[in-house]
Amino acid sequence: MTEEELIDLGFDQVHIADADSQNGYDYYFYQKEVCDNIVLYTTDSIDVEDNSWTVKCWDIPAIRITTKEHFMQFVEMINNITC
Repeated sequence: MTEEELIDLGFDQVHIADADSQNGYDYYFYQKEVCDNIVLYTTDSIDVEDNSWTVKCWDIPAIRITTKEHFMQFVEMINNITC
């Protein structure tokens, strides 16, 4: 998924300063709450290659969404069973 698609889908950018992480660099990632307490997040900006971002879930580590279509299907499924 591209950074533009993440923005279009309503993901919020979260900046992490080196002063906070103490890892030697600033970086950012995106996150979005899709239902009560289901928070999705992306690859860190440092790890992105060819503007290809992966969406993951804090509570379900096995989830890895790489396309806008799969994201839309995931949100539809979550809305049907939990929200």
